[in-house]
Amino acid sequence: MVSAVRRLLDELSWEGNARKYREGGLGLENVLTTEVFQALDFLPRQAFLGSVIAGASGAPLKRVQADIERVTVDLLPGDLTHPDLELRAQPDVRMDSSETFVFVEAKRLRRSSFQADQLAKELILAAEHGGDRHAVLLLILSAPPPIRVQGHGALAIEDAVLLGQQLISARHGRHVGVPQASDAVAWTTWADIGATVAEAAQSYNNPDESTFNAVTRIAMTVTEALRVHA
Repeated sequence: MVSAVRRLLDELSWEGNARKYREGGLGLENVLTTEVFQALDFLPRQAFLGSVIAGASGAPLKRVQADIERVTVDLLPGDLTHPDLELRAQPDVRMDSSETFVFVEAKRLRRSSFQADQLAKELILAAEHGGDRHAVLLLILSAPPPIRVQGHGALAIEDAVLLGQQLISARHGRHVGVPQASDAVAWTTWADIGATVAEAAQSYNNPDESTFNAVTRIAMTVTEALRVHA
């Protein structure tokens, strides 16, 4: 938790404008993402984060779900780069295990859009840094697809990836390969995460009252974060 908070403070210092962080940074995706995924990191893995992963649509995440107890959750981990393509992007959350790599791109609860080459770029970076592992780009959206892409309106995820691939290829004067969206892009919504966490908290049980109460309190921070940032 300390590392995630420190990164937020570093970002605030770099921006030089604290006003938008007043009242808890309402509506800011980095604040919401940190609050929600920090809680998911602390909660019992299979019951909570595992259920969120299991409920995602798009690319299959069974390998991630199977490895969920061994996944390291890293919030705002810093930029990933590609050595040959001059690509750079920061995951909102990075999840690593020996078998899997997940690049999480979290959008605002309110209306937002993707850059024209964003999905393709993030897929390339996920594949590069995933190496031989099962690499996935997981989108956290405000609403189910289609997604809004700057300058191109509403697009299916597959079309947004193809658009980005074309733009990146044109910049480099050659074809640049991008993983298939159907195999490497999964998505869920903030509302789905909230409903999954609430359901998991309701069904969770532990004979130790103090442990049960601690889990309940942490789960409530997720639903509360989603409520106040809406």
